[in-house]
Amino acid sequence: MSTERKGVELFVGMFLLIGFGVIAAMVLLFGRVGQGFKKVYPITVEFPNASGLVKGCDVLLSGAKVGTVTEAPRLTGRAFAVAAPMRINEGVAIPRASTFVIRTSGMLGDSYVDVVPPLVFDPADVIGPGETIVGSRASGLDDLTAKGGQMMDTLNEEVLRKINMELDEIAIATRSINTKLLNEKNLKNIEETFTSLKVTTAEFAEISKDLNEVVAKTSEAVDSAKVTLKTVDTAAADVRLAIGDFRKVADSANTLVRKATTGEGTLGTLISDKQAAENLKTLIANLRRSGVLFYKDRPLPSPEVSTPPPRSRPR
Repeated sequence: MSTERKGVELFVGMFLLIGFGVIAAMVLLFGRVGQGFKKVYPITVEFPNASGLVKGCDVLLSGAKVGTVTEAPRLTGRAFAVAAPMRINEGVAIPRASTFVIRTSGMLGDSYVDVVPPLVFDPADVIGPGETIVGSRASGLDDLTAKGGQMMDTLNEEVLRKINMELDEIAIATRSINTKLLNEKNLKNIEETFTSLKVTTAEFAEISKDLNEVVAKTSEAVDSAKVTLKTVDTAAADVRLAIGDFRKVADSANTLVRKATTGEGTLGTLISDKQAAENLKTLIANLRRSGVLFYKDRPLPSPEVSTPPPRSRPR
C-alpha cells in the first residue's frame, strides 16, 4: 500500500470521526438523550382524566418547555384519579398556585401539560421536589365530540318524547272531533244550515234587486228635488229683486210725501200755496174752454148763488 493511499484513508477517517462527533453533540444538545444529563427534580400531578397523555409528553410553562412526563399515567385508587410522574428542569421554580392542564395541539391532537401560573403569587411559595399537585383537563376536540354526541342523544330522546306526546294529543283531539262534532246529528244540522243559507242567499239576491230599484227611484227623486231647489232659488232671487224694487218705490213715495208735507217740489207747492193752485185751475179751465191755439187768459167765473123761489102769499 502506497504512502499516498494511506494519507487519504487517514484523512477520510478523521473526517468521519469529526462528523460523527458533531452528530452526537447535536443529538445530546437537541434530542431527548441530552435530557438525561440535565439536572431535574421529580413531581407528580394527579388528573381526573389523562386521556392522550403518554410517556415523553412535554411540560410547558408559559409556552416554554420546562420538563417531560417520565411515565405513562397510572391509577391512584382514590376516586379513579390518574397520577402522571414528571421531571422539571432544575432552576425552574413553579408557583404552588399554578394550574396543570392537559391540552392538545396540532391537527394530530398531540397532548402536553400546560402549566398556567397565577397572576399574583409569592416567589418563595414554589413546588418542591417530590410533591403531588392536582391538575385538570381542558376540553379538547374529542371531549367536545363526546359531549356533542351525548347532547344529540339527549336531544333526540327529548324530541322523540315530545313528538310522541304531540301525536297522542292529536289522536285524542281527532277522536274527540269524530265522536262529538262529526256525528250524524251534527252533520244533519250542518246540512240543514247550509240549505237554509242557500235559501237565504237567494232571497237576499231578490231583495237586492228590489233595493236597486228603490235606490234608482231615490236617485231620480233626489235629482228632481235638486231641480226644484234650483227653481225655488230662482224664484227667491226674483222675489228678492221685487222686494228691492218695492223698497225703492216705497222710498220714492216716502220722499214725495215728505216733500209734499214740507212744501218742496211741485206737489208741495200746490198743496201749500193756494194762489198757485188757483192759477193752475184757471190755466186748465182756459185750456179746456179755448184750446191751445185760441188760448185767452180769463178769470174763472164766480160761482152763481142760487136764489130761493118767492114764497106765495096765502089768500
